[in-house]
Amino acid sequence: MERNPTIEAAKEDSTLKYSRFELLMISLGIIVIVGSVVLGPGSAVVAWQEVIAQLLIVAVLAAALHWGRDGGSVAAFAAILVYVVMRIPLLSEVGPTQNLIVMIATRALTYALVGIIGGEFFGRIKYIFARIDGNSMLDEHTQVYNRVYCAQALKSGLGQFQRYQTPFSIGVVSLSPGLLADLRPSRQRLLLRSVASTIRNDIRLVDDVGYLGDGRFLVILPQTPKSGADVATDRIRGSVRDLIGARDESVTATPLGCPGDSAAICDLARSLDPVDDRVEDVCGSPETPVASQSAE
Repeated sequence: MERNPTIEAAKEDSTLKYSRFELLMISLGIIVIVGSVVLGPGSAVVAWQEVIAQLLIVAVLAAALHWGRDGGSVAAFAAILVYVVMRIPLLSEVGPTQNLIVMIATRALTYALVGIIGGEFFGRIKYIFARIDGNSMLDEHTQVYNRVYCAQALKSGLGQFQRYQTPFSIGVVSLSPGLLADLRPSRQRLLLRSVASTIRNDIRLVDDVGYLGDGRFLVILPQTPKSGADVATDRIRGSVRDLIGARDESVTATPLGCPGDSAAICDLARSLDPVDDRVEDVCGSPETPVASQSAE
């Protein structure tokens, strides 16, 4: 399957840069934790619970880096629960003293900051790297991926499914024209950017989101079956509706997955980048259903 060399190289480069950034941040976290234990006061005896508590910070950091705010939040809650359980014997022995309560609250706040706030920040880093690599990959107004990138991502996902049967799904989230019609251009851009940010924060770091124009957003869900896309798109539609305070029918979400919706995904890829005929390498000509190709 032939790919767009410029976009594919840019995507791989930004992904590689984020992977290096992820490794660097985890390494720095480990160094800081080890340093705080080893270089602490010589006379101080560090309780094993506090050593584990420090290591939990690294675990929460890793989750926030890899899965964004959602993963970081889950990891932070789990770390708080583990730390409280470890401190139950001390609570039973000395009671809820002020120092002990402050210590537990400080740990809980640290985990929350790293997991939730850190996850929110790290969830945006991938797009920042893409912006640094060049705006050819990003939509100017929403700062998520543009139509050309989305077309290439669709072709790549379809190719992976045809070759290796790797699950691949997408979701198209659409705002009704009435939501944008009466807004000034500046207000339209602000609304679209807010929606893009909401969707980006509601997906995994391995997923992508792009803007297709006309109030339509594409959520790309690699290694996700259609059933997973159903759940994800319904959740995203609810988040977008809550953001803009719209009626139920004003925001729609259409999940599509391989193999049942391969033809529809091919049609979408053609419409996004009609000048690039390489989509036919994956989908065949419009007269040849992609489903029959897969059966062969």
